[in-house]
Amino acid sequence: MSPKRIAVTGMSINTPLGDTVDEVGHNMLLGKSAITQWKGLDTSEIYSKIGGDLSFYDVDAKLKYFENKIPESVFAKTKHIFKQITRNTKLSILMSLDAYLDAGLFQEKLDPYETGVICGGHNLTSYYLMEQYDIFREEPDFIDGLSGLNTLDTDYSSSIAEVLNMKGMAYLVGGTCATGNLALQTAMNAISYDDKKVISVACPMVSFNPLMLQSLTVLEAISYDKFNDTPEKASRPYDVDREGFLPCEGGATLILEDLEHAKARGATIYAELLGVSVNSDANHLGNPSKDGQVHVITTALKKANIAPQAVDYLSAHATSTHLGDIVEIQSIKQAFGDHAYQLLINAPKSLLGHTMWAAGAVEAVLAIWQMNKGEFHRSHNIEQLEPQVDLNVCAESNVKQDVNIFVNNSFGMGGINSASVFQRYDG
Repeated sequence: MSPKRIAVTGMSINTPLGDTVDEVGHNMLLGKSAITQWKGLDTSEIYSKIGGDLSFYDVDAKLKYFENKIPESVFAKTKHIFKQITRNTKLSILMSLDAYLDAGLFQEKLDPYETGVICGGHNLTSYYLMEQYDIFREEPDFIDGLSGLNTLDTDYSSSIAEVLNMKGMAYLVGGTCATGNLALQTAMNAISYDDKKVISVACPMVSFNPLMLQSLTVLEAISYDKFNDTPEKASRPYDVDREGFLPCEGGATLILEDLEHAKARGATIYAELLGVSVNSDANHLGNPSKDGQVHVITTALKKANIAPQAVDYLSAHATSTHLGDIVEIQSIKQAFGDHAYQLLINAPKSLLGHTMWAAGAVEAVLAIWQMNKGEFHRSHNIEQLEPQVDLNVCAESNVKQDVNIFVNNSFGMGGINSASVFQRYDG
């Protein structure tokens, strides 16, 4: 276990199912799907037609929401920065404000050098960069005057740090779909070994664009054929008719805090982060490795000082790919032995789709919310369960159950495996 206990004291989320944790959580319990036809992307020349679309989201209305809820100086600074940055960076700042407000930190007098931002993501500006390149080809002088900054991924972490006055650190970590857990591990280490008190773990939404979607289709990674007319049925982990994952715009932020610091200021503590593990399959392709997944799960449990038999629930990576779903089930069986059959397992991507680099953070937030509520959403669209899936994957209904400890799996292309372990906080 980490030399310091790590508390989760603030959470925020933004997905097509809502922009508050309660709203997204309740919508998932109701079985609502985030997957629709793409509206914000031109898909006329590509195979991919469906995904989780946030193009409708009203950024200005959300900013207005914070007026009189956060210090006037912070609101004024945010409005000023919004004149200089991209829409996706604005969304990330809004999530960070939400989480910071949720943590009750605006009224605290913090040493800014004991705080920091770890941003989980990479290639975050690809759509904006493509837009700027189109302008450049037409007339170079008409490109965005701030594109030299706005095309840098670091503009996300730096902008969040500026708004929240977090001076201890502000940078990014990235590992494709394992990124959320990488960011949690980096923040945990900053608190444990670098004496930071508060870290904002901000995982922005991926900048999907037609080129990216077409490339994923060529790799046969995403669903593009059978369910274009019924998008809500397209994401179907563990079903025999699955055909790939559904990309979804969305992100999340978690505030991690030294537990003693959190207790001293009377903070609400949603959960404890006990441990995170990350490893590599030494393979640049996207095919999953059971050995790597087993190792990362067992190592995360060892770092957390938790026996496999103590785990109640597992938030599965479960992307709805033919190979990936089965390899993860096999890995769970090997990592947990007979206890695997006692685990409660569900697949958040069956409703949300895949929020890519943000998935580990998005799904951690939702798992913590479900743990505290005592109710877990069904894994949807399982019309015919894959015969090799013989664990309890919540195929039939929501489940009400007391959970004290859970594991959150996230595996990424390029052979990057990660798992985090969380525990209910009981004081």
